[in-house]
Amino acid sequence: MKKIRFGFLGVAHFHADNYANAIKKIPDAEIVAVYDEDEKLGKEFSNNFKIEYYKDAAQLLKREDVDAVIITAENVKHHDYAVKAAEAGKHILCEKPIATTVEDADDMIKKAEKSGVKFQTCFVMRYHSASILVKNLINEGRFGKVLALIGTNKLNSSLPLLRRWFTDQKLSGGGAVMDHTVHLADLIRWYTNSEASEVYTEIGKNVNKNIDVEDNFLTTLLMENGAVGHIDGSWSYAAGLYTWGDVTMKVIGTDGVILLDAFKQNISYIGSDKPNDKLTWHYYGCDCDLEMIRSFIECIVEDKNPIASGIDGRQGVAITIASYESAKIGKPVKPK
Repeated sequence: MKKIRFGFLGVAHFHADNYANAIKKIPDAEIVAVYDEDEKLGKEFSNNFKIEYYKDAAQLLKREDVDAVIITAENVKHHDYAVKAAEAGKHILCEKPIATTVEDADDMIKKAEKSGVKFQTCFVMRYHSASILVKNLINEGRFGKVLALIGTNKLNSSLPLLRRWFTDQKLSGGGAVMDHTVHLADLIRWYTNSEASEVYTEIGKNVNKNIDVEDNFLTTLLMENGAVGHIDGSWSYAAGLYTWGDVTMKVIGTDGVILLDAFKQNISYIGSDKPNDKLTWHYYGCDCDLEMIRSFIECIVEDKNPIASGIDGRQGVAITIASYESAKIGKPVKPK
């Protein structure tokens, strides 16, 4: 099989390192180049992964040996990078949210379709063995019709502070609502096989008073098939928590209940000697980043449609934008 070669367009998101490490584990894949507006950050990534750094995205995209790009830049830059990549004929794997407006998301998908390139959204939970098992149980009718889904995708409150752009609305497009609505919204759409007809969101007073974007919220979705979904994607776990956060969901059906805790497979460790006397968390479950990259490569090589498509990413953006509008007016909103 042909080796698929990747370039990174922007590495501001923490997930850039995760995806790069995943690619290194795949024999038929290779990272060859990186671009970032922040030269220090780009060169650091370049040095860590022994790849070429470019000051100009256009120069990276001119490389004939780059088959695909991974966009892990600040949220507001996704649209520009995706359009340029599509016009250069490069397949696209884009971090979530794929855009900060529905119009930008639509344009990205349109440009990718016009150029005939694959566009996959980084909805990694569609590639996690635990969440796939839940999907299979639902499809098999093992617990009847899905009535309600109650999920959390909460984050350690210290993590957004490690990269300044997360709390800069001009670069992120928003706070916790923009960052953490989309994963659970996508799982709810995936599990119900239905679209959201109404979105209602409440944004609370910040846990961290020192940031200018929201860090906690609750969203309720009414799906077209009658199911109800609930999302808590707050950046509200204590900074001293031993892990990054969680992805959990209770799926309630007419004939049973499924409880998902995707990252439960772990070991908690406390050392006896300082400085190793604090609780640490070691995860040993499914590597959904690796499975996502493998699936993306398969889509390219075998000309398959992505499991998490650009349209899926677009719908996540639509729910997110509707969430902000709902919180603003205090009423349910129909997504675009």
